[in-house]
Amino acid sequence: MPKKIAYITWGAASQLTSFQDFAHQLDDMIYLRELETHDLGQYAAVVIPDGIDSAGIRRYAAQLNAYVRNGGFLVVFHCIGFHEWFDVVDLSWQPINTKDWLWWTRPNPTLEIKAPTPRHPLNDVIPVADMSWHWFGAFELHPQGVSALNIDDDSGSLLLDFPDLPGGGRLLVSTLDPHIHNGERFMPACNRFLRAFYPWLNRELGIARARTAFTATYLQCFENSPEWAPEGLADSIAEVGGTLKFCPQYQLGEADLAATDILYIPHIQDQFHLRNLQPLLLGFLARGGHMVVCSEPALPWLPFLSSFQAVPPRPFTNIKARIRNDPLGFFQNMDAEFDGWQGIFGQYARGWSNMPEGAVWLTDIGTTTDPKPADWLWQYPTDDGKGGLIFFHNGDNMARYPDHGPHRHGLVRDICAGLMRHNGPPLNRF
Repeated sequence: MPKKIAYITWGAASQLTSFQDFAHQLDDMIYLRELETHDLGQYAAVVIPDGIDSAGIRRYAAQLNAYVRNGGFLVVFHCIGFHEWFDVVDLSWQPINTKDWLWWTRPNPTLEIKAPTPRHPLNDVIPVADMSWHWFGAFELHPQGVSALNIDDDSGSLLLDFPDLPGGGRLLVSTLDPHIHNGERFMPACNRFLRAFYPWLNRELGIARARTAFTATYLQCFENSPEWAPEGLADSIAEVGGTLKFCPQYQLGEADLAATDILYIPHIQDQFHLRNLQPLLLGFLARGGHMVVCSEPALPWLPFLSSFQAVPPRPFTNIKARIRNDPLGFFQNMDAEFDGWQGIFGQYARGWSNMPEGAVWLTDIGTTTDPKPADWLWQYPTDDGKGGLIFFHNGDNMARYPDHGPHRHGLVRDICAGLMRHNGPPLNRF
């Protein structure tokens, strides 16, 4: 069974936002009020973020204690009264807080914390500066526990690890509150802390999340055309670890998408039929599938699309595509003339469409004084931040680009590779 990490939330905005930020390092978000319906034994680790409803989580004390006794790894950030109901190990908490809550505003800012000796492995990846804001009490040092952050006089720990509890379980407990402040976009150290903490947690559990192989499905839309099965596309996709499948548009079903990481839709398409497929396509995006779409929408066949609008064709430089932003390296192998199929500008794109809120503007079309987005990238919004990406191209089939040079017909290949490389926070964050 694949190792997974669960994250419990009672629905607070800061917790939801922090999960969305680090969804690429986590697996399942569990709503606190439904916790009893979940088998925690399927998870290698369960995270209780700070800001939890402490009275609500206490109701599940028996379930969480049993999880650790049965070998689970429980990670708990600032949780009021946690030491009162966790009984696998005897915890003692003291109301020791920072002496000066405004320490960071002082001419020589100092905070009374330090990395302990001996050092915890977390100290090698999170410097004390990235653990420095404030805290909510301290746990007494414990013979079974290894501290990763101490009060400077060693009177207590703000981050205490119990790596070898009876039954093989583990507890990592902290009085820090990074999720609240990260989710509120307040205190940059909290974001730096979580950026280092969650990769460390995955490594500690032996979880590798990088993917090299993928399956792309090419939707065959126009039978009497070279677009039905573009020559060389499968070989190009294979160069970056992909397998290409072909599927006629009127045969596309749930089983095809269940076996697909990326759905490619060329530009000559039945938009009535695609609109009928909305539930299927949106479900694919919602569960993390990616789409590459070439289209000049005449109707909003997906609810976030708007009608295609042409740019003035004169001067001809208006229909010369220009790269504006390339966060995932889609155009890294494209030269300045990549869009001139057989030397003709305008075949790549002749216009644009409005982008959904939060989309990344990739390429320009139109005048230099009033450019428009020929290509844009957007992440489908879901509660857990795991929605798939859609690369939307307002123009012709990109399988033909570029038609020259060492990366001939390599644009679709590089777009697919870029989508599969995306393993970070939502594109509109940080």
